[in-house]
Amino acid sequence: MQELQPGKFYLIDLGSRNGSTLNGRRVTTCVELHDGDSVGCGKITLVFHKPREESATGRPLSGDATLSLLRRRLTTVLVVDIRDFTALSCQIEEELLAQTIGTWFRKLGSIFRRSGSVTEKYIGDAAMAVWVHEDCIPDQKQMWRVLKTLLEIQEFTASLQKQFSLPSPIRIGAGINIGVSAIGNSGPQENPDFSPLGESVNAAFRLESSTKNSGFDVALGRLAFDCLGVDPNVVRHFKNRIVELKGYELPMEVYLTSYSKLRDFLVGDQVRGE
Repeated sequence: MQELQPGKFYLIDLGSRNGSTLNGRRVTTCVELHDGDSVGCGKITLVFHKPREESATGRPLSGDATLSLLRRRLTTVLVVDIRDFTALSCQIEEELLAQTIGTWFRKLGSIFRRSGSVTEKYIGDAAMAVWVHEDCIPDQKQMWRVLKTLLEIQEFTASLQKQFSLPSPIRIGAGINIGVSAIGNSGPQENPDFSPLGESVNAAFRLESSTKNSGFDVALGRLAFDCLGVDPNVVRHFKNRIVELKGYELPMEVYLTSYSKLRDFLVGDQVRGE
């Protein structure tokens, strides 16, 4: 069990041999814990209880109390999603699936935090990381950090096939978007949500979805691409497309690339800078 955001606790199976259960159901992904949940670890069963927070008067806060401390901030949002997860879940045993996805989530959390992400979310077979920029557009160095983070995730994800003897490699798509998000602890006091809110977050998920039938692995929004600079080398490694994103009336300009092209781009720029 781990507190990934203040006041929010999650159960993450770290690839255990016997697996974990939540309220009698096997856990295959990162799941949020609520007061009174029954957690099974092998032959041991635990009951999770969240500590009650108190107000400034020393009295417990009502469960109906709502905090809304939203602040608008410029953010970079990275979304990664496992391709063909349903097919994978049908090909392997549930225990193996739990070990694989539990290991994936654990490693992603470590990578995200090392890279300076302020928060991360795990949604089914997808994950999101957020970087906050204080009143300024991120520079090339900051965007490089995000792209290197993505490459590290992709390389680790590819290694899972050998580690768990999977029938095929696990592939991921990714979307990166920069925009203004509302960040805060909105929600009931006993279950605050520290997720960024806004169109920029939704666009990151739509960008990732746009890669599925494009023949590419990664999609960047226009501002994220612009932060990489105007070097001709950037243009050679990204393809500019106008695509229709679900939920948007007008097509959006996106920049697409593969992981091999992205790796060549980062290595090539690093060599030129030395």
